[in-house]
Amino acid sequence: MPGHNTAFELGQHQEGVEFDGRFLSFWSGVPTAAVEGFGKGALAVDTTNGKLYINTDSTITATWTLVGP
Repeated sequence: MPGHNTAFELGQHQEGVEFDGRFLSFWSGVPTAAVEGFGKGALAVDTTNGKLYINTDSTITATWTLVGP
């Protein structure tokens, strides 16, 4: 995604790229499926537990899958 140089920009809807929705979010705990707008492949950082999650579903129904142990 050319032109993005801050985490804030990656948390916004991505326009002009081949990605649907927002790409990056930060959580204090495990992310929930109740939040819409994060595209398939989006990343969620759990800042409380130091874990990384990836959305394996869609912008409408997020399924956050833990990356790594």
